[in-house]
Amino acid sequence: MQKRSAEGAAAAGNGPAGDGGQQQRLETLLARAPGLLWSTDAELRCEVVGGSAATQVVIAVGDAVADTPLAGIEGAGTAAHRHALAGESVRYEIHAGEAVFSGLVEPWRAPDGRIVGVMGSAEDVTLQRRAASVLATQQSVFETMLDQSLVGIGICAADGRFLFVNATLRRVAEEDPTDQAMPAAQRVWGRWCADGALLPVDDWPLARALRGELIEAREMYRDRPDGGRDYLLVSGAPVRAADGTLLGAVVTTADITRRKQMEEETRALNEALEQRVRDRTRELQRAQQTLIDFLDHSTAVIYLKDRDSRYLRVNRHYERLFGVTNDAVVGQRADDMFPPEVADALRHNDQQVLAHGRSLHIEEVVPTAGEPRTYLSVKFPLRDPRGDVYGVCGISTDITELKRAEAELRRSQATLTAVIDSSPDPIWAVDASINLLAFNAAAARFIEDVIGLTPSREARLKPAVPPDILTRWLVFLQRVLNGERFTVEESITVRGVPRRLLVSLTPMLEDGRVTGAAAFTKDITELMRAEEQARQHQAELAHVLRLHTMGEMAASLAHEVNQPLGAIANFAQGVRRRLDAGGIEPAELHRSVEAIAREALRAGEITRRVRHLLRKEDAPRLPVDLNEIVGCALRVAEPTARQRRVALQTQVAALPAVLADAIQIEQVLCNLILNGIEAIPAADQTRRVEIETRATGSGVEVVVRDSGIGIDAQRATDIFQPFLTTKPGGLGMGLAISRSIIEAHGGRLWATSAPGGGAALHFTLPAASD
Repeated sequence: MQKRSAEGAAAAGNGPAGDGGQQQRLETLLARAPGLLWSTDAELRCEVVGGSAATQVVIAVGDAVADTPLAGIEGAGTAAHRHALAGESVRYEIHAGEAVFSGLVEPWRAPDGRIVGVMGSAEDVTLQRRAASVLATQQSVFETMLDQSLVGIGICAADGRFLFVNATLRRVAEEDPTDQAMPAAQRVWGRWCADGALLPVDDWPLARALRGELIEAREMYRDRPDGGRDYLLVSGAPVRAADGTLLGAVVTTADITRRKQMEEETRALNEALEQRVRDRTRELQRAQQTLIDFLDHSTAVIYLKDRDSRYLRVNRHYERLFGVTNDAVVGQRADDMFPPEVADALRHNDQQVLAHGRSLHIEEVVPTAGEPRTYLSVKFPLRDPRGDVYGVCGISTDITELKRAEAELRRSQATLTAVIDSSPDPIWAVDASINLLAFNAAAARFIEDVIGLTPSREARLKPAVPPDILTRWLVFLQRVLNGERFTVEESITVRGVPRRLLVSLTPMLEDGRVTGAAAFTKDITELMRAEEQARQHQAELAHVLRLHTMGEMAASLAHEVNQPLGAIANFAQGVRRRLDAGGIEPAELHRSVEAIAREALRAGEITRRVRHLLRKEDAPRLPVDLNEIVGCALRVAEPTARQRRVALQTQVAALPAVLADAIQIEQVLCNLILNGIEAIPAADQTRRVEIETRATGSGVEVVVRDSGIGIDAQRATDIFQPFLTTKPGGLGMGLAISRSIIEAHGGRLWATSAPGGGAALHFTLPAASD
């Protein structure tokens, strides 16, 4: 140890001077003092240095603190000494080689309290620092090892505060668990459940371990906000001192969420697999039942046999046909059920299937209910999962009636062919390209006469048909190919003679598809000529009827015409007398002349109506208002009605136009009205004829009712027969011709009994198309 002289030391220590024993004792004390001791003056120069560690920290008396190890790291010691001179006590570290000292500097005061220097002391803490470093390193390694553990580990003090929580367990916490005690457990760790209920904190494994219990692993879970669930396996153990004092507790956790998920997935997969097995079993059962139902509900005879031709199963139709049951048939052969020749044939067919291993289509004749029936049988091999043939399945359909129908169809086709060939009318069929498919003898002659081609199934009509005919027929054919069925009239020159033909065209269908057209041709030239003659004859009869009707009305018409003629004569005589008297102004005759003109027009109108009705020529059919025709007929019949004191009443409605010959329809109305007038007995008090018009769904209807004696229901149809009349001098043709006129216009004429007595005659006419 280095030191100053004893006098200097005594002065520095303010001790008595010259005391050698005291100086020696001081030096000995300084040398043996533990650690390091030193003092400095006010300029921070070393005055005394001593202590057991003085050999490690080499400091000479007089050295400035800043130049010695006392300066500390980065001058921290020098700064500490200055703080001591300012009156503070400061701690800092001193490093000398590998040694580390913990130093304390304090102000050195004189007896009067002045600070005259610094006094310092230092303790060797090298071993402590090394032990602390080793302990820190070990703790770091331990904590790192625990943080790497897949098991969550937490250590608590006896008061429940967490001293350590590894990384695995920290991931479970909802906030930092450091220094958190049990009262904050649910806030820190969340709300945990066990056995389907919320677990109180006091029942947590850690809480019970802090009470000294050893808790084996317990399953706990909590629900996440995302709808998922976390599962932990938690155990707790108390930590005790050697004397048994409870120091704290350790909790360990294992995250079993994935395991639970896998268990759930495995359970779900097992359940799904079990469900699939159950579903598959049900499907197989349904399939088996479906197969059985199919077999039992089939209208065909179905049977299964083994390789020895013994029955394995038959369906219900088999049971019904042959009067047996499935249970009774199983195990038997055909020999046990059918005559030998039938059984041999059936067995032979079964063996053919077994020998070749493929299906067989064959007709078999089997007696059923005492009658031989023909079956179309399909027999095929039955194979096991390895593909080996273990039997035969047969499906037999009774075709007895079908074969009879086929024979009947062949006879019918032969008959039809004979009928068609014997028809005098041409009948033929063509495809979409106008190639002949079929034709009868009349058609062959007709085709040869028209286009000069001898028909055959290979003949092509299209090139031989004249262009004007071909153009029209291509249009007709297209309509037929579109599915239309229609009839047209055609004018064709046959061997230089114009002929009128009625051709009916019908689509030919194959599997619902139009493939061609069938044509049925009728020469209507003579028929049309006869119809024209009949129309002319009918027109003559109608004219005769009108003349006869006018003859019956002659007296009434003569009286009607005589009235205006008599008025004209009276007015003319009056004018002559006044002119003979003289002295009359011309203006005074004006009214009489006007009356003469008016009556003349009246007589002319009556004559014009009669002439209009009696004219022979036919008017064209034009859209006309039926109500106007009714008005004209009423004006013609009015004189007769007035003479016979019969009231004519009308009830007309708004009607659509009808396409008609106005003269012919007026003739029908006149005839019906006059028949009604004449049917009313003289003693009848009502004496009226009503004419009603109304619209129908497709046209118009006219009803003429009278208050006469009515029509017997049995004679309601006979009255339209020609030459049937009840009137003296009647022709008996009025209603017959009227009906023919109405039917020629596309309508209908009939008679009924009128409500309240009398007769009602109705006729309809179709509305004119737009």
